[in-house]
Amino acid sequence: MRCFVRSKKLAAVASAMFASGSLLCNIAHADTVLKLAYGSEYVMVTPEITTKFWGDIKTDFEKSHPGVTVQLVPIPGGFDDIVTKVSMSYGNSGAAPDVAQLPAQEMAQWAASGYLLPLNQYVATAAWWKDVPDAVKQEGTTGKDVIGISQGVNTSGLLYDRQIFQKAGLPADWKPKNWQDIFEAARKIKKSDPNVWPLWAITGPAGGTSALVEGAANLLMASSDPAIKDASGKWAVDTKGIREVLNFYHQASVEGLLAPSSLILNANSPALATPEFPKHHIGIGLVGNYVPAAWSKSMCAPCWPEAQKFISFAPLPTVTGGGVGYASAFGGWDLSIYKKSAHPDLAWQLVSLIVGKKYLVAGANGTGFVPPQTAYWTDKEYTELAPPYQEQFGKLLAVAKSVPADPEYPLWAHALEAATEALVLKPNMSVDDAVRMMKKELSNQLGDDKLMAAR
Repeated sequence: MRCFVRSKKLAAVASAMFASGSLLCNIAHADTVLKLAYGSEYVMVTPEITTKFWGDIKTDFEKSHPGVTVQLVPIPGGFDDIVTKVSMSYGNSGAAPDVAQLPAQEMAQWAASGYLLPLNQYVATAAWWKDVPDAVKQEGTTGKDVIGISQGVNTSGLLYDRQIFQKAGLPADWKPKNWQDIFEAARKIKKSDPNVWPLWAITGPAGGTSALVEGAANLLMASSDPAIKDASGKWAVDTKGIREVLNFYHQASVEGLLAPSSLILNANSPALATPEFPKHHIGIGLVGNYVPAAWSKSMCAPCWPEAQKFISFAPLPTVTGGGVGYASAFGGWDLSIYKKSAHPDLAWQLVSLIVGKKYLVAGANGTGFVPPQTAYWTDKEYTELAPPYQEQFGKLLAVAKSVPADPEYPLWAHALEAATEALVLKPNMSVDDAVRMMKKELSNQLGDDKLMAAR
């Protein structure tokens, strides 16, 4: 760590501490300001939880680092607002945050533009780094550079309403073994109660890359061919996996099994299932782990203490039940350091505080994340927030896969979401048409030479 003494008074103190062998570098950062940017409305469950969480971090860090001020930079709005504001701030070194909370699936674009500091030297000596699963590490890595430290991730699975299932003649301990089991259950739900939405599965470009990770990407990971990008750098378009995903939305749309398009294609679609389950509107929902966490007493967004009486969990099965039998995509939010920060070592100390147990578990609980460090998957502070859902969703991370950390990924994501959206809105559209639509968009954006051959 680099130490800089800024005043005669501090120099005298430092001299004495050098003599005693107990110099603390914290003293050397007098009058230093660290900017810390984070989503103030979108990431955590409520604005009140957000304000307290980041306020406590500011207080703790300033207390242990005399002379340092943590300047909080809250970013209001939704997912795209955060991405836009961060991009604008990185274009102005005077406004750029030293530390920023970033959506992991978007970080590669900022790294490619030279805005993010490689963190390899720091993680090499961090004792907790070995406790982070390789897949989670990879989400925050581009090339050989670690560019983000996970604050938590979302896995996705199936939640189903046992009250609705009972009316439809379906078992309370439903265990779908393949996608056909999901469709058969959805058809029975539709037949038993036309006022219920049999199947909730979000998609559409309005929700950004976040909606993909909480929706169609899970189906792709559970498909016969989950490839998004191959080893040569080419992107999947006309693969068996892509076609299976497109056919899922096509079939659900044709049969009228989906929730209203105004909800599942909404810009805020990842959050919209949470208030609908308590109203018993959803039969089966492909949703993230944050949904049941939001019903807990500590969050109340909305409060639903009776959730366990009605809602059960099942992992998303693979398309035909092959492989390990179930799958999930995951996506999370990482902490990154600005490459031109005047205080990179101090910024790393701030990151280390945030991913220490106190704030990692509190942040996971306040956001609906699965903690990225395996030691906390069974920690009571985490699992008892919303039992049994926290532990059930947490176990998915052992098999879950992340999307590529690549600056071209948002372009590919938009194309897939646009194709699935078209199938939702136009039931008469064929899967072949959707594939052609996706290929045309990516050919224009990336060029034919960047697309995988049909397989």
